[in-house]
Amino acid sequence: MNLRKDIESLYWEGVYAATPKYLSGPFWKAHPDLTNLFSNPQKKNYVFALGKAAYSMALSFLDFFPVDAGFILTKYNHLPEEIRSKERLGVLKCRESSHPIPDENSEKYSREVLSELMDLGEDHQLIVLLSGGGSSLFEIPESGYTLENIIQLNQTLLKDGLPIQEINRRRKEFSAVKGGKLLGKLNPLLKVYTFVISDVLGDDPNVIASAPTYPGSEYYLMGNLSHSLTAIQKKAMGLGYEVKTVSSSWDKSSEETAEQVFSELSLAQTNPNKQAILFGGELVCPVNGDGLGGRNQETALRVALLTDFFETERDWLVLSGGTDGTDGPTDAAGGIIGPESLGVMIKKGWDPKTELIRSNSYPILKDSNALLFTGATGTNVNDIIILLLAEGNS
Repeated sequence: MNLRKDIESLYWEGVYAATPKYLSGPFWKAHPDLTNLFSNPQKKNYVFALGKAAYSMALSFLDFFPVDAGFILTKYNHLPEEIRSKERLGVLKCRESSHPIPDENSEKYSREVLSELMDLGEDHQLIVLLSGGGSSLFEIPESGYTLENIIQLNQTLLKDGLPIQEINRRRKEFSAVKGGKLLGKLNPLLKVYTFVISDVLGDDPNVIASAPTYPGSEYYLMGNLSHSLTAIQKKAMGLGYEVKTVSSSWDKSSEETAEQVFSELSLAQTNPNKQAILFGGELVCPVNGDGLGGRNQETALRVALLTDFFETERDWLVLSGGTDGTDGPTDAAGGIIGPESLGVMIKKGWDPKTELIRSNSYPILKDSNALLFTGATGTNVNDIIILLLAEGNS
């Protein structure tokens, strides 16, 4: 039995189930009115794809419909190298900017796409393909504010570990394009359609990517975390696991999350069958030190620390990862830890408690071969935590 192989395959099953490639066919089949609309030769389709999943959403849309022009704005290193160098995908311009804190390119490319959008008339229809991350990628300061003001605001909000609902509410006050403000700058005769892959618990359209086209456009949810969890549950059962989903809307801190994961591990010991225990949600992780890490990596490190005096003859693993492939300001998606992880860290000279105080989970997990690396996944639907426990002796 290979728990490492199983836990990674379950994670990837969840990721794939939330990708535009997987979601698009069933979605368009369920919306024939939209299919007819975007296939109308009398109208010009302009696509604005924004967010971490912008490239894959645009690519998928092109598989189904003709597009006259468009613009992809995504996170650095989220475009394939060939597309990045050409700065084009067919008729679509392709640009990258900064996440989770905006930079000069965020404003530069936002103004570039805004100029194009403002030229669209009633012979066009604007298709906005929206995913998480758009808040920092697409930014133009409101009158009276500067980009530096917005950068400082974002740094403060993210360091405090506030819920995304509160972060994006504050962001809207400083922005000229969030909270539906983008629509106010466009031709009032232009029809706008927004299609979303949600990275927000509850899928509130006021929150996702800070709502550049809501309220005001026709708005459709294409995918969210539930698609991922359902797929993981099905695959886990197919692999012979008993499956328990603790929560599909988990919003606790990394510390509380680790404690709950450890509690579930301890409880699972009483059941001899092999088990898969799932959490889905958006972890919260205040930054207390000057280290490098992310909320999923910190959760994994905290779980490892809690297992210091945990004894069992059964193998187990915990994966905590972001479905977008990037956890915090790092190149890792999260962490994977098991029975040997804490011992490896200590043997290599690390003090996990000290590193947690520094918010420095990345280096200790990397040195312990406990990081999850995926690269950009093409989607973004919150965090997934998977606990696997091997079968016990009967």
